[in-house]
Order: sequence, then structure tokens, then C-alpha cells
Amino acid sequence: QALLKECTKLFAEAGEIRRRVGNASKSRKFYRIGGTMTAGGYILPELVAHYMQRHSLHNIEICVANTIEIASRLKMHALDLGLVEGPFDRELFSATPLLKDRLILVSAPGLIAPQLELGAYIASGKRLILREVGSGTRYYFDCFIARHHLPTPKPENVVVANSFDAIKHLVGNGFGVSVISELAVRDELRSGQLVAATMKEGEIMRDINFICMPQDNLRFAEDFIAFCRAEQRNIASPTN
Repeated sequence: QALLKECTKLFAEAGEIRRRVGNASKSRKFYRIGGTMTAGGYILPELVAHYMQRHSLHNIEICVANTIEIASRLKMHALDLGLVEGPFDRELFSATPLLKDRLILVSAPGLIAPQLELGAYIASGKRLILREVGSGTRYYFDCFIARHHLPTPKPENVVVANSFDAIKHLVGNGFGVSVISELAVRDELRSGQLVAATMKEGEIMRDINFICMPQDNLRFAEDFIAFCRAEQRNIASPTN
């Protein structure tokens, strides 16, 4: 197990060296960006497409995973840059905020009132559809529960899904409610497939940050981050 752990690191570093040498000697450059489910599914694709349109010799691969996995891949030099909404080690990673994201309560039409007391809903034993532990969405939901001294949902009343599509399907079919990024459900809210309710306890807001290892390929990271910060006004909000 110790040998396997060290070899995994060495193979990752060897691959990174080969890629960097290739980038230095070839006109076409290859980079890898990790994005969490919200960032990788609803923010990065449009930004990467616009960036590659402006930089025709850059080829960017998007890797979608939760915050913990993105951080782990950055440490192993398997990614050049990450865009995450969950917590990360600020002493280890360089971070640049991109935008703020709001988590909202969603349900099937007619299932709940327009304003809901989340604590009472949880105490009643009704079902919640939530992301997995390790995701940014779940982290901020759990923090919200703790900060407002709400009851902890019982395991038998929680369905865990690591896919937004699965969550939206379950919620849309009336299987329960979810707390999810507004960015992830903007199309469903517009079409009326899902409806949003305000929580009497307040809002859940979070920052979406670019993170990278300070000693890694900062030229590309700094250029891409600057481009995205200039382009962020074009990221459509759910209410537009």
C-alpha cells in the first residue's frame, strides 16, 4: 500500500512533466481544469468555450468531481486549475473568487408552500434529496443546519445523489425537496418543472473560487482566471 501510494504520485508527476515539456515544444497547448458539479456543469463549459475561441491553439479538458476530489487532483498535479464552491485548504492553495452562488429550496409544483420553515420540515420526517458528503453543496447545507440549530435530518429521511440530474428527477416527481444551486435548476424553474421556495431561516450564499497550487503553471492559471473574471458578467443568472 505504501509503494502503491508513492508510485501513484510519481506516475502523476511523470505525466505532468511530459505534458509540460510537450507544451513548451509544441504550438498547441493542453491544460486540465477541474470543476465541481455546479461549476463544472453550469459555469466552466461556457467560459472554456469562449476562452478556446480566443486561443485557438489551447486545448482544455474539463474534469467534473466534488471539491475534495478536485483538491486531491490538484495536489497530485493532475489538474492545472480548479473551480470549486466547497471548503479548501487556504494555506495550501492560491485562491481567487469568481462569483457568488445561492442555494435554494426546490420542489415539484404544488408540493410545498412558497415559504417553508426548513426546521419544521425536517422535524416532520419528510424526505430530503441531498448531495453527498464531500460536495460543496452538502457542506453549506450542513453548515446552515448547524448555524441555525435546526434538527439533523435522520438518515432514513435522506436520499443521497451525486448527480444533479438524479436530484432534479427525484424532486420533479414529488419524491422530496432539495437544497441546490440556483444555477443548476434555472432551466427547470423557467419551464415550471420545479418551483423555488424561500426558507424562513434565511438564505444560503457561497463563493465559487478558482484554486491552484502556488508553484504550478501560474502563467496559464492567471491568464484563464483574468479572462473568466472579465467574462463573468456573461454568466446568465437564473432570474434573467
